[in-house]
Amino acid sequence: MKVLGGRNLPGHWERFDRLQRTVQKLLEGPRHPIGVFRFKTHEELDEWERKLQTRPRASRPKTT
Repeated sequence: MKVLGGRNLPGHWERFDRLQRTVQKLLEGPRHPIGVFRFKTHEELDEWERKLQTRPRASRPKTT
């Protein structure tokens, strides 16, 4: 039997690979350090976050 007009959906492994690539891209971005941080003012918090965003990223070896 021949089916016409069917959708060409990717297989579950292709979807899994795409999800893994997306997660890897998201994890490369800036992340906050783990722990509890207390600030006296919102300005101190803003300065701390600005420093985190502008710090150089740690280089990770690329995996293929």
